[in-house]
Amino acid sequence: MTLFKQIAILVSAVFLILLLIILYTDLTRTGNFQQGQLQTTAQDMATTLGIAISNLPEGQDQSTLEVLFNAVFDSGYYTRIELIGVDGQSIHQKSQQLEIAGVPDWFLGLVPLEPARGTTQVMKGWTQLGQLNLEIHPGFAYSGMYQALVSTLLWLALLFVVSMLVLWLILRYLLDPLQRVKEQADAIHRNKFVHQQKIPSTIELKRVVEAMNLMVSKVQTIFDDQEKTLGQYQQLLYRDKLTNLGNRRYMLDQLQQSMSEESGSHGCMAIIKIVDFDQLRDRLGYEISDNLIRILADLLRQTGADQEAQRISRFNEDEFAFLSNADESAVAQFLGNLFDDFQKLTNKQTDLAEVKLLAGICDLQVGGEIGGILSSIDYCLSQADTKGPFSIERKRSTNLDLPQGKMQWRSWLESMLKSNQLFLVGQLAIGNERFPVQRELFIRARNKQDQIIPASAFMPMASSLGMSLDIDIQVFQMVTSNSDIDRKIPLAINLSAAFFEHAEAQQEFDQLLTSCEQSRTRLCIEASHHVLNQHPIMCAEVSERVRKHQHQFGIDNLDLGQSLQLLQSGQFNYVKINAKTLHQMSRNDMPSGYQALRTITDTLDIQIIAVGVDSQEVFDGLKSIGIDIMQGNFLSPTEAI
Repeated sequence: MTLFKQIAILVSAVFLILLLIILYTDLTRTGNFQQGQLQTTAQDMATTLGIAISNLPEGQDQSTLEVLFNAVFDSGYYTRIELIGVDGQSIHQKSQQLEIAGVPDWFLGLVPLEPARGTTQVMKGWTQLGQLNLEIHPGFAYSGMYQALVSTLLWLALLFVVSMLVLWLILRYLLDPLQRVKEQADAIHRNKFVHQQKIPSTIELKRVVEAMNLMVSKVQTIFDDQEKTLGQYQQLLYRDKLTNLGNRRYMLDQLQQSMSEESGSHGCMAIIKIVDFDQLRDRLGYEISDNLIRILADLLRQTGADQEAQRISRFNEDEFAFLSNADESAVAQFLGNLFDDFQKLTNKQTDLAEVKLLAGICDLQVGGEIGGILSSIDYCLSQADTKGPFSIERKRSTNLDLPQGKMQWRSWLESMLKSNQLFLVGQLAIGNERFPVQRELFIRARNKQDQIIPASAFMPMASSLGMSLDIDIQVFQMVTSNSDIDRKIPLAINLSAAFFEHAEAQQEFDQLLTSCEQSRTRLCIEASHHVLNQHPIMCAEVSERVRKHQHQFGIDNLDLGQSLQLLQSGQFNYVKINAKTLHQMSRNDMPSGYQALRTITDTLDIQIIAVGVDSQEVFDGLKSIGIDIMQGNFLSPTEAI
């Protein structure tokens, strides 16, 4: 019950008690007064009429008495007038029955009034002619009192309504700070921190608002401090100090994510090697060799696409590595252009003119081994070394029969969509005691050679051709219509970047949410950290719609190197982080990084799901640091739906 209702009930009760007391007192006093007035009026009228009869020439003239009696009866107040002779016989009498109209029976019982009687002796000189009796009916007194009561009640009711309205306005004004306190609390629940700028003058409310502002400030400070700590940890753990690029650990982590089942990317890894770097450093010195490293790092930043700039690392002292979603041909062309630019720069500097580069490229395959990729690239580098400086060697690690050009890709994707060659597979995320928490759904395709093509192989090209939204919509339809899906376990669906960029997808998405809500299918809608960072407004809108339909919203592939302010923009239920990243954080000598991450997620009531768990060692390590929900081939293989 609201405070206004409680105060209104209290005021109403007091008002009602006062009203009853006032009415009872007023009616009692008025009733006594009216009874006395009636009695006085009856006696006065009896005396006056008796004198009039006494002055008649013939006191017992019936016609004259009728005239006098009628004159009194015409007023309508009297029910009976009777003149009784000295012998007890009625000389003349007149009576009428009066009814009380417009006055309810309960009021008659509430204020009992007796008929007033007046009596006088009629004399003719010293001779007694008889006795005059007169009776007044109390109906008019009742009518007047009842009308006065109704009028009083109407005015009091109007006063009560006005008082309640004024009370509501006053309370609304006085309690507005409390409403803003409630909004502050709701904002914290939505992972937002709002301060009240207007401080109320009421002392009690002022203390509440100030305490709430202080609490919000402390929570915000904790979040900012922990995010700063986590950022510093990431810099120390994953950044090369000389180039400010990622280091070897960062690249291996990115490579692990790119080759995992959860990855939505496909492409190549390339390594650029400086030939005989140790000899160059010994001959030229550390200053010039460090300058060489900076030049190559800056060149990679400038010539690389924005989306690749975050996936470049100094892999070893003399090697740079990067991951690309493009195919081998595009990466080879990119490296050729980079080598040309490098030679133009170094030819202008005599000390660096003799520096030579090599490059190796290897195609990535979902579920492959990192060691195999690195071995393949090392082989490519050795082959390039035999061919001379600035050579580029590449090796395909996949035997999938995929289209080569964009026209072939478009034709293949259109054919795949029309012929319903897409199907779903799922992998369980396991909680405590091996209890399934969710089943993440992945899209697969089957080509004419009956090969199963993972999404990481065709989704990047579909996105490039503007067809990823069509695939998203088809996934929505398959989730809705597929009767073989086990709907007892929440289904996790990953949204592509195109979903957040095109309004036409929203209607299909709303139909999916509504349909699953009606069928009691719980959904876990998620998108990658990179995609959500690019579309913060749509992220907040999608989050609101998902929660409105009683589903969950999460972040896939949370990148701890990026700002975590995104966590406050939407009401996220969970975040997915690479298991190797969490495992390394727990084994590192800086546990403050992991503690900062847990503080942030616990403060915002967000669950952590470790993905890509591939060994008992990783599983045990994550369990020891309190990660309860995990996903990976070690726990549950990917299975067809």
